[in-house]
Amino acid sequence: MKNNKAKRIYIILLINVVFLVFIIILFNRFIEISMKPENFDKSIFYINIHQNIDSSKINIDKYETEQNRVINIELTDESLEKFCGEKRIKFGEEYKKSPIIMLGCSYAYGHGLKREQTFSYLLSNITKRPIYNFSNCGGCMWQSIDDIIALDQKDLDRLKNSDYVIYVYMHDHINRYLSLNHIYELYEYLIEPKPNFIIKNILKIPVFRFLFISSNIYNIVNKGRNEKNINLFVENSSAYLKKIIMKSYHHIKTIAPNAKFIIIVYDEKLPADEDNLTIKYDSEILNSHIWKELENETDITIVHTKDITGFLFDKDYKLKQDIANWHPNEKAWQVFTPKFAKNYIN
Repeated sequence: MKNNKAKRIYIILLINVVFLVFIIILFNRFIEISMKPENFDKSIFYINIHQNIDSSKINIDKYETEQNRVINIELTDESLEKFCGEKRIKFGEEYKKSPIIMLGCSYAYGHGLKREQTFSYLLSNITKRPIYNFSNCGGCMWQSIDDIIALDQKDLDRLKNSDYVIYVYMHDHINRYLSLNHIYELYEYLIEPKPNFIIKNILKIPVFRFLFISSNIYNIVNKGRNEKNINLFVENSSAYLKKIIMKSYHHIKTIAPNAKFIIIVYDEKLPADEDNLTIKYDSEILNSHIWKELENETDITIVHTKDITGFLFDKDYKLKQDIANWHPNEKAWQVFTPKFAKNYIN
């Protein structure tokens, strides 16, 4: 009787172990599939603006969407084009000098501005160089580089001789790098450069890699979300940002081997919103020690806009009649671009 009872216990245990392994395999497969970039649903991001908007000040034809108190714009390729205006990729193709590559978000893209008011246009006109602007509205540097890598060989060959690659960093980029939609693409930046043999092999298993990434994201973000831990958040986020820039720097070297990499840190007066700690943290990162470290450890040039202009950009240098009224207006780029070109572009 005891032997039969023991056999039954062993069989039950074996069945449970097999079932558990089966569940782990299924979950592992689910994570593996869902973490592939092509499986992220990038068409269901919404811009929700919860504020009173004077619709008389908004160019409805420009955005081709009804303007309500809460604005929802579905960011498909087509609507993104409508939201940001015309596609601004090539400037100054008539010039014979080696080109400049532009990376960044809507600041570098020139959202809300006419073509001839944008940073890229002004810089091209002053330096007499072609500029290829790969900035994405709502995007960041990694997305810009991704777009370049996806080009056909003919276009890549054209960019290979670029003399300069310029990345415009604004305060919200750190949050975009931490976006869940980019975790799979950016998880490598969260892993130490030389993990030990055991960790290295464990991280090959998607489910453990996912847990590892989640833990890192938690350490960077959640442990800093209160006034007492602002220094911890800034330090963790800055270290993460530095890894992203270093990795992107190596990508840039494969695209344009002889190009000078310049990062423009857009220094601006941000809203003093006591309830919005994110803004407070992000503004601290604008002054992080990593910018000086990047200059010391690489040949990257860091340019703070405040060092060129002598002041932080305030509300007078931001768009006023636009649903994205935190963006640089034409005055900001008119003040900054000539001085930047004179000091940093040959």
